Amino acid sequence: MLSPFDIWSPTFHAPFSGDVTQEITPRVFSPDIKGSMGIENRIQTQVASYGTQLGKILEALMVLADKDKTALPEIEKLIADIEAVKADAKEVLREEAIAALARLEKVDPEAHADLVNLR
Repeated sequence: MLSPFDIWSPTFHAPFSGDVTQEITPRVFSPDIKGSMGIENRIQTQVASYGTQLGKILEALMVLADKDKTALPEIEKLIADIEAVKADAKEVLREEAIAALARLEKVDPEAHADLVNLR
C-alpha cells in the first residue's frame, strides 16, 4: 500500500546504484596476486571453491577446539550464519524450481510429466 510519502518523495536510483555482485578471481596484471593465476583458477574450478576450502579449515578448527575444550564463540557464530545462508539458499532454489515446473506444466504438460516422473 502506498503512503503519502511514496507519492511526494519517490525514490530515485542513479545508474549502477543497485545491488552489486563481485566474482573473486585472480587478476591477470595485478601486482597483489602471489603465486600462479593458472593454478589458482584450476584449484577453484577443478578442486574446491574458496568457500569449500574455508569450510574445511573451519571444520578442522572446531575439531581442535573441541579436543582442547576451547570455546570459539565468534567462529561458532560464523559457522551458524553460513549454515543459515545455505539453508535459505536451498529454500529459494526449491521455490524457484517449483515455479519453473508450474510454468512448464502450463506450456508443455508432456515435458512436465516426464520430469515429475523421473523418480
